Order: sequence, then C-alpha cells, then structure tokens
Amino acid sequence: MKDIIDSLNLPKQILDKTEKLMAKLFGPSIKEFGELFADNVRLRRLRNQIKILSKTRELLDKNGLESRELNLKTIVPLIEKSSVEEDELMQNKWANLIASMATTPENGLEPRLINTLSSLSSLEAKILDYIHEDMYVQRQLKLAHLLRFSDIKYAEKDIIIYDIEIDYNNVQKHFELNDNFIRIYVDNFVALGLLKYKEPDVEIDQGSHSADIDGEGDEQSVDLNLELTANYNSSDNFHITAFGNYFIGQCKMDKDN
Repeated sequence: MKDIIDSLNLPKQILDKTEKLMAKLFGPSIKEFGELFADNVRLRRLRNQIKILSKTRELLDKNGLESRELNLKTIVPLIEKSSVEEDELMQNKWANLIASMATTPENGLEPRLINTLSSLSSLEAKILDYIHEDMYVQRQLKLAHLLRFSDIKYAEKDIIIYDIEIDYNNVQKHFELNDNFIRIYVDNFVALGLLKYKEPDVEIDQGSHSADIDGEGDEQSVDLNLELTANYNSSDNFHITAFGNYFIGQCKMDKDN
C-alpha cells in the first residue's frame, strides 16, 4: 500500500497524514484497499480517493475531531463509489460525508448515504443545496413570525420541515433549466427519498341533495339523491423529507469548501 501511495507524487506531508487517516478509518481492510488499485485506471481512482481523504483530514483537524474505524459494510461502497469522483465540488461533498460518518455513532444509514451521494451529479448537488437553503430561510422566517405574534417561546425544531413548501418554478428559474430537465432532477430526488411532491388539494362540493319517500307505514323506503363534485388541484411544488434534510446536512458538516 505504501508503495502505491508514494507513486502518486503528492507532497509527503499530505501523504503521511492521509495514510494515517486511512489506517484509522479502514483498519485491517487497508491491505484490501491497496489491492484494489493495481493498474493505471485504478491508480487514477486512488488519486481521487487520496484527495478526498486529504480534504477529510483537513476538516477533522479544523474541527478538532477524531475519526472512528468504519465497518466493512460502509468501507466497501465508500471506496468503490467515492474513488470515481473527479469533480471538485463532489469531492468536497464526499469529504464532508466521510468526516460526518467517521465522527458520529453508527446508525445504519451509512450505506444509503453513500449510495445517494454517488447517484448525484455536481449540478444536482447544487440544486439540493439551493433547495435546502430556501427551506432554511423559510423556516427562520416562520419562526420569527411566531415569536413576534405569540408569547410561546418557539424554537426552530417546532417548525416542521414538511410544512415548508419549495416553489418548483423558483428552482427552475434560478438554474435556468427547461421544464424537462428540472422535472427529471426533481423526480430523481423524489426517487432517492430526498424530496416529496406536495400532496394534491381535493375540494369536495356537496352540491345538491334530496330524498324521495316511497310506500306507507312500515313499508316506507327512502331514496337519497346526492350530487357531489370534487376539485383536484395538483402542484409541482415539493418539500424536503426527513432523510433529505439529514443527508444534505451530512454532506455539509457545517461547511462546504
């Protein structure tokens, strides 16, 4: 493994510190990690992984955090999926996600977080960040409104994210995307469990009703005549799910380079 790292021609200080982080994160799996990169393509992937882990180490150092060893179920997809990422923004996302996972107790969501991030393009990550920021601003405005007109000491956690609606058209205009592309992106976010479309509004108009009574005495029967109409109002707007809010937060770790 050391021979492969030395062949990358990166500054020794970066390599030494990153190698220590790799040993801490991957534990005994470090040998298998090195064996994954035997040819030029794999060497290119290893270079990507080194860059991501170097960013991860910088995050941990800046925040004064220590990493824990990740389990094999997390390590395998993490190495496989993050090592093919060459976009700078996405490498920053991977670094934030690894730092978050390595400094929080295992919760079973790690493989899903990894698969979700690997399913996103750089543009999709930017769209998600924009949506999350919009949600945060709306949440703060709702909180400020409640605190202004109520004696109750509300907190941010009292503003349920499901109640915050994101305007589909605003997102489309901000990124100057045609309707086909923004719909594909939002549909992908929904499929990944990050967003959920707004439930349609159904308005029921009772219209008119009448009753006809037939027969006499105990033989009487009643025929009800009801005319009901329903108005179905759908919308392209959406809200962030609980998982979406958690995922975006894990990929930020309070900071995006």
